[in-house]
Amino acid sequence: MGLMTLKRLKNLETKIGVLTDTSGVTVPAGSISTTELEVDAADATIVADDVLTGAHAAVVADVNVAGGLMVVHRVLLPSGADANVDVALTEKTRILDVVVILKGAGTTGSDVQVQNVTTAITDLMDVAAGADKAVFRPGTIDDAQQEVAAAANLRVAYTSTSGDFPGAEVYVTGMKVA
Repeated sequence: MGLMTLKRLKNLETKIGVLTDTSGVTVPAGSISTTELEVDAADATIVADDVLTGAHAAVVADVNVAGGLMVVHRVLLPSGADANVDVALTEKTRILDVVVILKGAGTTGSDVQVQNVTTAITDLMDVAAGADKAVFRPGTIDDAQQEVAAAANLRVAYTSTSGDFPGAEVYVTGMKVA
């Protein structure tokens, strides 16, 4: 069975309409072909549960005329001692943007950095002077390090001078690449 494309799904919706109450509904014979009803297990899950994750995003090639989907990794940094939070990526991903939202007021020496395993992707974001709910972004993204290999760790490292990091939510945006 083939994959149900968005175009085919829209065509199917047009033919049968979006139904909330199917009691007494009759679909005329021959108005929907069996080809239009073919779906695989993944498509059935998407349609049935309205589930769409980064696992469904295609790899985006250079100069891709159709474009591609972004994937976002949410990384929660707890308050307290210095640490690293590692996310083992299942597919090669090019990091495009980072947003850091503080969960408390910044403390002396508080910094956040996104890394490709242990090598910096972003510059060190100084969040020490930030208030609770302040938003930070990196000033630079290293194009030589921004592609994280499949099965490698996307790392978010955070530190503070006194080991009292305020906590933060970090959103790392990227796209799957070959």
